Amino acid sequence: MNCEINHKKILVPLLLCFTSIVYSMNLINLYDTLVLPGKCENSRYQLYAIAQTGLKSKSFDECDCVSNILQIWNKDQNSLKMLDGLGVDTQIGQLRTRLDANDDGVRGHFGVCGDLKVDFASEIGGWFYFNKEFFFSFQLPIFSMKLKNVSWTDLTKDVSYDDARVKEYLTNDLAKNVKELGCLDICGWNRSGLGDLALIFGWAGEFPQSKKVLKNVKLNARTGITLPTGKKADEDKIFAFSFGNDGAVAGFFGAGIDLTFGSYTKAGLDVQMIYPFGSTKCRRIKTSLCQTDLLFLTKAECFKSIALTQRFNLYLEFYGKGFSFKPGYQFMSKGEDILYICSNKFFDDVANTAESLQEWTMHSLVFDFSYHFCRDCACNGYTSSVKKDIICDNECKDPGCSCCSCRDCSGSKKKSSSFDKCDCGRKIDPYIGLFAKVPFNGTRAAMTSTIGLTLSLDF
Repeated sequence: MNCEINHKKILVPLLLCFTSIVYSMNLINLYDTLVLPGKCENSRYQLYAIAQTGLKSKSFDECDCVSNILQIWNKDQNSLKMLDGLGVDTQIGQLRTRLDANDDGVRGHFGVCGDLKVDFASEIGGWFYFNKEFFFSFQLPIFSMKLKNVSWTDLTKDVSYDDARVKEYLTNDLAKNVKELGCLDICGWNRSGLGDLALIFGWAGEFPQSKKVLKNVKLNARTGITLPTGKKADEDKIFAFSFGNDGAVAGFFGAGIDLTFGSYTKAGLDVQMIYPFGSTKCRRIKTSLCQTDLLFLTKAECFKSIALTQRFNLYLEFYGKGFSFKPGYQFMSKGEDILYICSNKFFDDVANTAESLQEWTMHSLVFDFSYHFCRDCACNGYTSSVKKDIICDNECKDPGCSCCSCRDCSGSKKKSSSFDKCDCGRKIDPYIGLFAKVPFNGTRAAMTSTIGLTLSLDF
């Protein structure tokens, strides 16, 4: 794609589609309990698919202020400082000498803006229960987005010979110059692919309560790994994120608690931590302290130590007759990544001052409305513990009856690993859900409001 360039503004109409991932974005993430489908107690298998599309982007910079998607790291981009940090015998160093101009705060600076459109973010997955407590699951995400209406506005004044030289040799054709100097494409890109495959092993246990308000406590814990099936970051295109952990294997652990109050209300908390083990590849690095993150011309082999990502989900659920409404809050944070350059030509301390390596946070509200055929069946264990007690105490005369899958008629807990189907005889239980994610705060976060659909089959 060609860039339209003039003395004051560089327009980059990105008409192409690109795909991205969770790199400080509030899209589908690993084992997201706020949008995952519920499971029928009497089913051993579940297959599901989640699809999500974006409505409006809302990004936040390092000061937690709303900003354009291309300004979450730097307010503007400095094309003069991108030439610093290299010897005078290099092509970049020779151009810097020829310009012979100082940075006055606007000379060589560019204002950069763009619009982010999420075409879709999806996930396919499945569950297998060894018994009613232990399970194995896999999850594979797919992403696609569009960055459009990107513009580079030259802020250089036209009042001195220094301004004229900088314009003539550098800023009037910035796209061509950065391509020749550093093989960096600032004129758009098109990327599609998978995210990282997650393999999950977990446990979930129910503990019915005989209290007046609290009727059931469900605990769960899980662990596993993600495999680097996702497309890596494209170092030769601006803002071209990794679709996963940029080639790194990651381990994770999560745990949650769900509380049932009465017959129609639940509340829960879920905590998850992901720790990538790092990866080595050729990356763009910062070679001077004042350089800005979209204009790094230098690449070097680096090991990247990727920081821990934490996620906290909190929800309240109202349900009845198969329907469910679940508002929730999600907080995610990630610490500072660290680069270790595999060369003595550059300095780790300088490279690690890049804003794109610093910590980020995200705050989102999630609203989920669903219908589960499984919940319509009174004999199914998915219904509330209150309903199961009523069946046992008021209807059952035989302690061995099939409708009491988790309690006998005396009210005592009965251990069972059976997956007997309910009396309705249904072999497959569908689930359908609609959800929306609305970001409202963050730090260095590229976020977007989204709506999505969840479908699953239990059998």
